[in-house]
Amino acid sequence: MNNVWEVWPSALTGAECDAIVKRAALYTPESATVGFAQGARSDHAYRSSTISWLDVHRDKDIVDRLMQFIHSSNRTNFGIDIAGLFDLQYTEYHGRAQGKYDWHQDVWLESSRPFDRKLSVVVQLSDPEDYEGGAFEFFGLQQPGVNFAPRGSMLIFPSFLQHRVLPVTKGVRRSLVSWVEGPRWR
Repeated sequence: MNNVWEVWPSALTGAECDAIVKRAALYTPESATVGFAQGARSDHAYRSSTISWLDVHRDKDIVDRLMQFIHSSNRTNFGIDIAGLFDLQYTEYHGRAQGKYDWHQDVWLESSRPFDRKLSVVVQLSDPEDYEGGAFEFFGLQQPGVNFAPRGSMLIFPSFLQHRVLPVTKGVRRSLVSWVEGPRWR
C-alpha cells in the first residue's frame, strides 16, 4: 500500500453534489443504526444521523462517477482485489441533534457472505460554511483535515481503518458514503 488513505479535493462539482442531494430526497430517510443485520440497534449516544439508501441500479450514474476515482486510487495506492460498489448511503448529521458517529470500522468480519467491504468512500456534499463541527478523523493516523473540507471532496480508505465523525454543533453536514466490495480477505 502506498498511502493509507487518499483525498480527491473537489472531485465532484457543485452541480453533481446538488444532484445527489436532490436524488437522495426521493428516498425515505431513516434513523441510522449501529451494527449489522439482526444485530443492528439504535444508539444515539454512539451514532446520531439520518440515512437514506440510494438504489445503485437506478443511480448507476453516481456509481460510475465514484468508480472512476476508486479505480484510480486503488491502482496507485491500495492494490486491493475489488469487484464493485454495492451500496450508496446518503447521510445527514444535524447540529440540533449533535449528529455524530463514534469510532468504528466498516468491515463485517463475522459475515458469512462470500465478499467483504474493502474500500470505504466518503463524499463531502456540504460546504464547510453550512455547518460547524463534524470533522472526519482516523484513529492514530494523519487526518485528512482541510483537504477533505471542500464540497465535492472524496476520501477513499481501507474499510478496516478506525474512523469517526465528530459531533456537528450547528447546521447540517451531508455526505455520500459507499463501500467497495471484493472477494473475502485472505
